[in-house]
Amino acid sequence: MKYETDSKTVPAPYQNDPRVEKDSDGVWHVRGYTEARDLLKEELIQDGFNAESLRKVGFEGVLYMHGEPHRQLRAAIAKYFSPTTVQNTHMAIIEKTADELMGRLKAQKQVNLRHLTRDMAAIVATAVVGLNPTKGLIRRLDTMLHNSETSANKLASKLRYYKGHYLRFAFLFADVMPAIRRKRKAPQNDVISYMLSKGKRPIDIWVECIIYGAAGMATTQEFICVVLLHCMEDSAFREVMLSDDASARYEALNEILRLEPVIGNIYRKTPEPVTVKSGGQEMTIPAGERIAFHIYDVNVDPQATGECPHQRQAHRELGKGVYRSMIGFGSGPHRCAGEHLALAETDVFIQKLLRLPGLRIEKAPTIIRNDTVEGYEVHDLIMAVD
Repeated sequence: MKYETDSKTVPAPYQNDPRVEKDSDGVWHVRGYTEARDLLKEELIQDGFNAESLRKVGFEGVLYMHGEPHRQLRAAIAKYFSPTTVQNTHMAIIEKTADELMGRLKAQKQVNLRHLTRDMAAIVATAVVGLNPTKGLIRRLDTMLHNSETSANKLASKLRYYKGHYLRFAFLFADVMPAIRRKRKAPQNDVISYMLSKGKRPIDIWVECIIYGAAGMATTQEFICVVLLHCMEDSAFREVMLSDDASARYEALNEILRLEPVIGNIYRKTPEPVTVKSGGQEMTIPAGERIAFHIYDVNVDPQATGECPHQRQAHRELGKGVYRSMIGFGSGPHRCAGEHLALAETDVFIQKLLRLPGLRIEKAPTIIRNDTVEGYEVHDLIMAVD
């Protein structure tokens, strides 16, 4: 992205560092695609996103589970995010929401795109989960997700810490508990109804709502903004996204995600020793070790991408078994369940947006860092239409 950034927020480009290495703190760092893909296929334990803290207090969320319990719950919940369900069930609300937001932009003539993408992602995600997407809920999620800035001031940090807890509990009592009561009376085809049918505790449903509602909203919100920026910069991508060729559009979307992953790093722990091949040698990572997967580096690994890994190509020839987004959606047992939903939302929203007469960037955005996901946030992208 060729836009102003707030300090050192954009990860450094791939510098041909070792593909797998262990640092002085005992953390293993993975920067090669094949190595990352092979390791992520293993039964590694999810780390990061406050996983350790939540496990200590007994929360059960699919993101933090491991082994057979994780596989069973993941398989059951995945049906709400499958390509078939997205097309047959969720596409109606995706189209309706996108049309309403385009109407808002046409009426106002000028908007902060961040607000539109926030509403788009929140309304769709909460519908799938089973929450009621009120203005209050959207505001609470938005504030909760962007309350992670660090500060050298101890008082400011402490206040932010308590504010975060307040927001999460406000989300529980104002949004999740009312939804649980509604679903107990009238179950629907959504995540909350399923979890209730399996006897899950409200506290576990709350954690799941944060994962699927909040996290899904944040990542999709940023991705839509970034796709729009690439389309406004590159006429070839714009033409592809306006075409009737759905396969070509999805290829382009995955290529952008490869270059601009919303989550910069993912972490795992080894429950038992794992072996990985790299550079013709085998390395064994002992049990109990932490592994950091550097997504920005992995996704521009020239051994997997071919020539010009840093250049965007609407159609990129990739080797057999190489995901088009590389590990932009993760990989293995913990691969992002909302992948198909996020791509569908982005595809519909971008197509409708690009077709608006006189669409232009009135004010270029500022890209800042999100410490929670070690990625980016697109702020103050002001779009205008005739």
